[in-house]
Amino acid sequence: MIFSRHKCLKTLVNSRVSGFTLLEAIVALVILTTAGFALFSWINASFDALNRIETNNARAAAEINALQYLQTINPMQKPDGEEVLGDVTMRWRARAVTDNKTNITDAQTPGPFVVALYDVDVTLASPPKLAPYTFTVRQMGYKRLFVDGDL
Repeated sequence: MIFSRHKCLKTLVNSRVSGFTLLEAIVALVILTTAGFALFSWINASFDALNRIETNNARAAAEINALQYLQTINPMQKPDGEEVLGDVTMRWRARAVTDNKTNITDAQTPGPFVVALYDVDVTLASPPKLAPYTFTVRQMGYKRLFVDGDL
């Protein structure tokens, strides 16, 4: 009888060793939950960074288009206006920085143009993708006074 009792005791001890206890299961769930929260936090930070990159790319593309369009504008003749460039609305307002001056030719004689320097404030907006923002460009304005053969 002692022998069989020892065998039952040995079986009871082995059965306890072979499985998880409730405490071990709770610790495993806490570790898994902590790792899950860290993973979700990292994914959220990655999405935030991706959104910032997309916004900056949209802003850079809008600025390039606006600067290209501004090259076609003479701020002396058209000091303000609005233009739609794709899905971006561009508004500008120019203000003279210098007085009007007659240009000088290579021969040091007065030329056929009056010129002035302008600060052009440009506002770009493309809701909801791009919040309105403003930047300033310095540009020359001009007006032809006469044709070279008129003198």
